[in-house]
Formats: sequence, C-alpha cells, structure tokens
Amino acid sequence: MKKWITIIVSLIIVIGITLSVLLYQFSRNPLDHQAEKALKRVEDETSIVNVQDTSIYNGSKSYVVVTGENEQNEKLVAWVPNQKGKIIEKKWADGITKDQAVNKLKDEKKPKELLSVRLGYESVGPVWEMTYLDQQDNLNYYYLLFSTGEWWRKIENL
Repeated sequence: MKKWITIIVSLIIVIGITLSVLLYQFSRNPLDHQAEKALKRVEDETSIVNVQDTSIYNGSKSYVVVTGENEQNEKLVAWVPNQKGKIIEKKWADGITKDQAVNKLKDEKKPKELLSVRLGYESVGPVWEMTYLDQQDNLNYYYLLFSTGEWWRKIENL
C-alpha cells in the first residue's frame, strides 16, 4: 500500500512540475516573439551589429530596448516600437549611464530599496525608469531623461 501511495504522490509531483514548466514557456512566448521581431528589425534597420542586451519597456507605448555596438565598437541603444513605427537609435555616450541615474535618485529620494532600473521611451524621448520602495515601503517610479539626466516625472506613494 505504501508503495502505491509513493508512486501516486511522485506522479502528481512530476505532472505538477511539467505543467508549471509548460505554463511558464507558454506565457513567455509572446514576449520572446516580440523580442525576436525587434532584433530582426534592429539587424535590418540600424547600425547595431553586435547585440549585448534586450529588454521590454511598457510605458505609454511598448518598446523593445536593444543595446549593442556598431562596427566602430561604439555602444548604441535602439528603441524598437512594438507596433509599426520608426526605430529610435542613440549613442550610449550621448546619455547618462545607469549608475549616474541611480546616484541621482539616491541623492534626491534616498530609497529604501531599488527594485529596477531600465531604459524606456516616452513622449519626451528616451528615459531611465527607476522603481523603488521609499522608507514607508510605498512603491514609487522616478523618470530621468536619458539625454540630460534631468527629472521628467515622478509617480509616488503607490
């Protein structure tokens, strides 16, 4: 009897793990497809020849942000819109770095915990979006312009 219980419990665990993996893959499929389409466009329409990183930004519009290098080994960033539209391409050196953006946030807001920092694109152009928890554990968003490092928008106390 114990043998059958062990077999049934093991089978349930294996089926549960398999279903979890399949669900994860199924839920990631649209994001992976979006990134693949963006990489194809970057290859065809920009001067980026060596892709280093991709991320998805969902602000007022959805973008795939691709960082990489051109043939002269200059670091570039491309914002690829999810819908039809022109790819925005900038040199990394023409904007502030992630570290500079984080330091500005820490100087001005003194966050308790920094949750994420990523490049995005909004109506004003390229931005750094930083998500953090303040000292009261409220969720906050802080946006800096990529080109100048100036504050653009804050969403506080969520």
